[in-house]
Amino acid sequence: MNRDEFDLRYVINDPDVVAEDFDGQIVILNLSNGHYYSLEGCAGDIWQLLCCGHSPAQVLLALREARPELAKDCAGFVDTLIEKALVRPDAEASVNSAPITADWTDLAPRLEAYDDLAELIYADPIHDVDEAAGWPKPRE
Repeated sequence: MNRDEFDLRYVINDPDVVAEDFDGQIVILNLSNGHYYSLEGCAGDIWQLLCCGHSPAQVLLALREARPELAKDCAGFVDTLIEKALVRPDAEASVNSAPITADWTDLAPRLEAYDDLAELIYADPIHDVDEAAGWPKPRE
């Protein structure tokens, strides 16, 4: 990511991506390919801050102040979110200028990827099934 992109606001890449917070465990689902992700370490905090309108630069600065050893990992994590098309820049919206207060964990951010249910998630159960075989058997 170049410096200009680092100062932009990023948003969840909807409608292809949805996310849910299950009591502190954030799960992200990419409906376009059926992959789902779990956020580990301080990744959940970074995700929440990005979704609240903070730029990656703001998040990195806040993390660098609280946990300098994790700053490099934070930048790589944001790059991964972009590469996997989970977030996209929103140049039209303004960046959240509220101060960042987070209780950062001391664990590096990680994105755990799963594709074991991709075929099932990616299937269209209404249109892509063989009526004789029933769901969830996709048509050949």
